[in-house]
Amino acid sequence: MKIFNSPYLVIVFIALVFTSCKNTLNVNAPYKEVPTIYAVLNPQETLQMIRVNKIFLGEGDANAMAQVADSINYQAGDLLITLERFVNGVQVSATPTGNKQVITFRDSVIQTSPGAFNSTQRVYVTSDRLYVTGQYVLKVKNVRNTDPTATVYTARANALDSVPSGYTLFTPPYYPVDLATNPNPLDPNIFVDYSQPNVTYSPKFGFNEGAVYSMRVRLHFYDSLLDNSKIYRYVDYNFGNKYIKDLRTFSSVKMFAFDFKGKDFITGIAYSLSQMGLSNNIKGRKMYKLQAFAFSASQEYSDYLQFTAPSLSIAQEKPIYSNFDDRAAMGIFTFRTRHSVYKEMAAPFVSEFGINSIFCKYHFYTSDLSSPNWCF
Repeated sequence: MKIFNSPYLVIVFIALVFTSCKNTLNVNAPYKEVPTIYAVLNPQETLQMIRVNKIFLGEGDANAMAQVADSINYQAGDLLITLERFVNGVQVSATPTGNKQVITFRDSVIQTSPGAFNSTQRVYVTSDRLYVTGQYVLKVKNVRNTDPTATVYTARANALDSVPSGYTLFTPPYYPVDLATNPNPLDPNIFVDYSQPNVTYSPKFGFNEGAVYSMRVRLHFYDSLLDNSKIYRYVDYNFGNKYIKDLRTFSSVKMFAFDFKGKDFITGIAYSLSQMGLSNNIKGRKMYKLQAFAFSASQEYSDYLQFTAPSLSIAQEKPIYSNFDDRAAMGIFTFRTRHSVYKEMAAPFVSEFGINSIFCKYHFYTSDLSSPNWCF
């Protein structure tokens, strides 16, 4: 783990990094290019995305500068960003398709939600698939900098595979289930039900070479509109991080278990729905499937989360994380993996959203499309 502890007051133009609260900046040192790089890759994704922003030393209002796109973004064509892969110190193919030795990222632009920073963000993407083994080397170079001594920013990270499946939630059968061959609507190995308020549920999954693990349950629902069309939406319930020390043994097998009560799950979903600004200019809406995610990430990612978390101490300044060679750039290069499955929701679970008074204003149907508890 490498960190910065600079004596200079800097602003890192990336939302994930927190520094000083002061708004007035003074130039304390000659200009030196030091980018901040956020490169957390996932071999299970079809698109990889990296953010590279400028660190800025200058005079003026920090909040105003943060809103200027040119102050935080490199220009199109400024950066050459590549990935190479090594096994036992020998360079090998970087992608399982196309036999490329080097993966090159291309420029793109995304629009983020309005906030402290300009919502136009330049990112660097590739659709090349990644291996789940081997060591990748990331290289970032400003090709517009003609100085022969200009730094090539490099970092190394070991690829990660997705976590192995566990019990019930992450095992077959998956959505959609053939109800003709699986007629028992209460079979917990087939149909997921988190509706019983005082029951403790405990979805589980295995572990890999990662250091930090987490889980998410996503409920998919649709709005049935007045013109008979549908809008498909989802709402998430997120679990806290777990670490290797949190592994538990079930039938001689070490697993991560995420325990929660049904009433806490229902309350959490109700709160998340309240933040979505849902319209009731609809015929009704219905839950129809569940999606479960299991995530794992490296020790570097775990360290990064700790260093970028808001400080609870009186001290305003914090060390800034970096795992780049010689700390030449601030930020992180590492891997985070995802394993995802769709599961069938049990009829009582679907109906809970139609009969529980906490959801009445959202006009959810029960499993048989009745509407017994709507409030207006």
